[in-house]
Amino acid sequence: MTRPHLLFAGNLRAAGIPHAFTTRQGGSSTGPFASLNLGRGVDDDPETVATNRRAVLQTLGLRPAQHVEADQVHGSVVAVVGAEDAGRSIAGADGLVTADPGLALAIHAADCVPLLLADPKRRVVAALHAGWKGTAAGIAVEGVRILADRFKSNPRDLLAAIGPSIGPCHYEVDEPVMERMRRWRWWPEVAAANGRQRWQLDLRAACRRQLLDAGLLPRRIEVLDLCTYDHPDLFYSYRRDRVTGRMAAVVAVPTAGRRAP
Repeated sequence: MTRPHLLFAGNLRAAGIPHAFTTRQGGSSTGPFASLNLGRGVDDDPETVATNRRAVLQTLGLRPAQHVEADQVHGSVVAVVGAEDAGRSIAGADGLVTADPGLALAIHAADCVPLLLADPKRRVVAALHAGWKGTAAGIAVEGVRILADRFKSNPRDLLAAIGPSIGPCHYEVDEPVMERMRRWRWWPEVAAANGRQRWQLDLRAACRRQLLDAGLLPRRIEVLDLCTYDHPDLFYSYRRDRVTGRMAAVVAVPTAGRRAP
């Protein structure tokens, strides 16, 4: 097992926020899950997945036992969690928020958008999983609302990082999906008809527009513009491979006197 290959957002790193977007490189899994599979809901060996998860958290200087994940049901529920939730998977949630220092929040994906939020002033962070259903339902807006309502965050103070996901080049959707996306006035900016009576949908762009609608400043939103389908050496992709592993997006409130790796 080599050191996990992780990706970082410049804006979160500059603010000292422990975080990462994982790749598929640097783990112990084999076969279609090679090598840094972090998903429990696939047919990979559970002990190997646990080893991979520990390696990622330790690389970030976080305690593996202080870890919470979302159950992920492709909705827009964002749950507030604390240290008492360590080790749990939060049922019914596709997003997590915490103000407890050192508690790692994680969501998992293999094409869906991983979205991280941080308020350095109020010392609170969020991790959101945005597939097309969650995006259509406005999970990015809901995440910002929770931060504002529960922790008094000003959206203008928030930092956002949108991680690698499937790009519009490979994300073809049908009319029932577009019916739900058309609730957003800017939908023509994120979807293009492809001549096959279907649409190429840009989930990253849709999440970014929702963050702008919620009041974030454009310069505080960073997009890691990498398509998971296009890079089989670097990312898992469910749409490309079907039987595959899962990456993670991880974020935590820094503990006192600690800088992010």
